[in-house]
Amino acid sequence: MLFKRNKGKIHFSGRKHSVLGIIATIIAVLVIAGFLAISFISGVNHGNGGFILGIVGLILFIAAVAGFILAYRSFRKKDIFYIFPIVGIALNGLMIIVLFIIYMVGI
Repeated sequence: MLFKRNKGKIHFSGRKHSVLGIIATIIAVLVIAGFLAISFISGVNHGNGGFILGIVGLILFIAAVAGFILAYRSFRKKDIFYIFPIVGIALNGLMIIVLFIIYMVGI
């Protein structure tokens, strides 16, 4: 009790959050929001979204691939916290799979 240490005050590592990981996570959130928006618009139109929603879906797919690549690159950095790269790679990977399946079913 007399020599109680506070582990929160001592911080020896120079770890910080990866900027690429944060950007990848932001891209993933925007891709998910865009996917929900075009899904809602397509549902309101009873599946007749048209050409523009298809183009937006392809742009979202490309953005998800870019976010996945950024998250992968952020793993190669040293002395970083890995929470944002993990979230970014997981969400972007999931959206790549979902958007690719929808694209293949649409063909």
